[in-house]
Amino acid sequence: MSADQTNTFQRRLDLEGAPNIRDLGGYATADGGTTRWGRIFRAGRLSALTPSDKATLQQFNLRVICDFRREDEYLKDVTDLGDFANAAIHNLAISPGNHTRSIAETEFTQVSGEQMFEWMVLINRELALKQTHTYRRMFELLLDTKDGGFLFHCSAGKDRTGFAAALILAALDVPRETIMEDYLLTAQYYPPKGELEYLAGKYMDNSPETDLSVFHALMDTREEYLNAAFNAIEEHYDSTDHYLEQELGINRALRQKLKARYVE
Repeated sequence: MSADQTNTFQRRLDLEGAPNIRDLGGYATADGGTTRWGRIFRAGRLSALTPSDKATLQQFNLRVICDFRREDEYLKDVTDLGDFANAAIHNLAISPGNHTRSIAETEFTQVSGEQMFEWMVLINRELALKQTHTYRRMFELLLDTKDGGFLFHCSAGKDRTGFAAALILAALDVPRETIMEDYLLTAQYYPPKGELEYLAGKYMDNSPETDLSVFHALMDTREEYLNAAFNAIEEHYDSTDHYLEQELGINRALRQKLKARYVE
């Protein structure tokens, strides 16, 4: 089975209003399995889906959606899956602490691209070390989803969502290099047209004098970001397996349960 496409499934769903929604199926695991297509999806915000997009998503019978956005984010861009959707939406808000506040409170005319890059590295470390309760809850919901599709997302489907995908793939014994390949795919689909201006508007008055180039490090998908999260884990735990068990509650028995359901 191809990691990119089968006769039925493909990595990126062709949705006009959600350009960064992807299927986590088709990835080879370390013990010779393959993650199941059509079961676990990662995405950005779902507020601009077209009628055709909604029909496409209905094919996957989404049962659970984990929304990592803060209240101000989801109230601004309310998820709309259509009248026939039956997914339960769980708000698992993630705000990565002091560094996010620093960005929100910053005068961006005084920020360099290097400083923004350093913030993003620190934010990804915080995702690993300070958001374990949220990702633990995500795994509980994933284990409770006995049939149908499971989707998780944030605003861009990049950082909060990217680390969530990395954790799920790691729990399914997908090798680290494959996890990184999945993470970096976001660079192909994000940002869509207008996203730079949207992001700038979240943090400052988007006036004609705004230098949007300062946001590139914030919007980029870089190996250094996900590596920062894994490095933080390795500094504080014996291994990623130890972290999954101690902090996220995914012991050997639950990993086998996950693999039985999501690996073939």
